[in-house]
Amino acid sequence: MTLLSTVRSLAPYLANWLDHQRDMAQVPGVQVAVRVGDELAASFALGTANVKTGEALTTAHLFRIASHSKTFTATAIFQLIEVGQLRLDDPAGQYLPELARSAAARFTVRELLGHQSGINRDGADSDYWQQEFDFPDRARVIEFCRAEPVFDANRYFKYSNMGYSLLGFIIEAVSGQSFEDYVAAHITGPLGLSNLGTELPATRQGELATGHSARFASQDQRRPLPSTHTGAMAAATGFYGTAEDVTAYLARHALGQPGLLSEPSKRLMQRKESEVPRPFPRWYGLGFILQDVGGRTLVGHSGGFPGHITQSWLDPKTGLSVSVLTNCLGGPASEWATNIIKLIDLAQKSPAREKQDAPDTDLDTFTGRYATDWGAFDIVNLGGRLVELYPGGDPSMTLSELTVQDADTLLPEAEAGFGSVGEPLLFKRGPDGKTETIRSGGGQAWPLAQYRKMRGLD
Repeated sequence: MTLLSTVRSLAPYLANWLDHQRDMAQVPGVQVAVRVGDELAASFALGTANVKTGEALTTAHLFRIASHSKTFTATAIFQLIEVGQLRLDDPAGQYLPELARSAAARFTVRELLGHQSGINRDGADSDYWQQEFDFPDRARVIEFCRAEPVFDANRYFKYSNMGYSLLGFIIEAVSGQSFEDYVAAHITGPLGLSNLGTELPATRQGELATGHSARFASQDQRRPLPSTHTGAMAAATGFYGTAEDVTAYLARHALGQPGLLSEPSKRLMQRKESEVPRPFPRWYGLGFILQDVGGRTLVGHSGGFPGHITQSWLDPKTGLSVSVLTNCLGGPASEWATNIIKLIDLAQKSPAREKQDAPDTDLDTFTGRYATDWGAFDIVNLGGRLVELYPGGDPSMTLSELTVQDADTLLPEAEAGFGSVGEPLLFKRGPDGKTETIRSGGGQAWPLAQYRKMRGLD
């Protein structure tokens, strides 16, 4: 199967698999889009847009995508470099006279893009992130940036919203346009993306998926949070969008795809400039986070905003892009986006088998979510073969290949393990052919709906 057909066939299970995790994590809502090149292969929304009203989340709801903004800012910088209006080695003070007689005047465009300037992250008083007061205006940002750097330039990767705010000011100084107008004229407008922008307009507040607070104990209820304007920091964190429009934008950053940047610019943005070893090895380029997953290097960005946690990835070689947007603090968007790609890879890369499925067998007669007192597991038709996996976490860590022996028997692959590895799954079916129980390793499992009824969970 092609990558596009694999994702399309997998889409219903992706939604089912993710909704289980959303429910277990008590995340109000999640919006997901997957593209292969420019083709939308999967798009769905799960849960609620607002826990107080119970409004259902849709694929049209807007999210604050926060630090995804940095990829747009970096794209704008490289566009200006390509037309000769800017250079990577130019110091910020060349365009921002307010920085005169401060260390920030010497920060180069490249150092700011790669978070290598050593500048502070959010200024000396950053409780605007807790909505204690408004985000800073330009004068306040400049004041924060004139403080002494935390590190010498190019000593450590030090993530900075202040640095990217300066890049937004540089774009305005060089282009002669406001940051909002530049992005609309050169990025979102030419791509026809009406649900993607630099700062959420007041007229579109009603389309926003309400953000919700974090939880600190299992009984905590999530609180709806108000929407926040990002002031002079839009270039660092102001953007809003939908998962569909985010993936459409990322698709233009795939190698060989025209529309935004030249190939040399894309390769430079996506090169591993800085290693970020904790909590696991990642890198940063010039506007993109990079992470190796399944033998491929993904580029993309995360986003954290009051009430929204988001993550989007692009494989620049195959054009696979994924965006996962959640409307609560603590939403595991990065984990989910990465595991969606791992699940797609598992479906796409079918292993060689010693045994073949019995002929003329409908694989879908085995599929479903099954439960025991110990938890749930899924049997999935994954790209034309059956597998068993746990509907949560890294799918590659729990997946077992299954072979159809006959209409009522599945054989797991032979392998070492602590579970009932190698022991057959025996299906008992009712008169209608539907599964009533599965016996594996001596114990029984039931279809989840049936199990819930048996245990009085409904």
